[in-house]
Amino acid sequence: MTKSDESYKSRAPIAEILWEDAWVEAKDFPTEEAASFKPIIRSTVGYLIEETEECVILATDLYMEKDMANTPMIIPWSMILGYWQFEVH
Repeated sequence: MTKSDESYKSRAPIAEILWEDAWVEAKDFPTEEAASFKPIIRSTVGYLIEETEECVILATDLYMEKDMANTPMIIPWSMILGYWQFEVH
């Protein structure tokens, strides 16, 4: 096994999060219609970087040669509907 193969095995787990996301529509709506809007339900998959008391942090990419993560996404626990971790390495 090469050095890259070994570091590949020690990477973060993959996580899927089902969550309620905010959204915006830049146009005018009748107040009654706007009052009926709901959050968008999303499913997001990424490398699990950290869990804190406030949120879960995912990243889209991890660099093999350095301790760096690309495109971190912070999802507050209060918005999370479901959360699963997958060990795939």
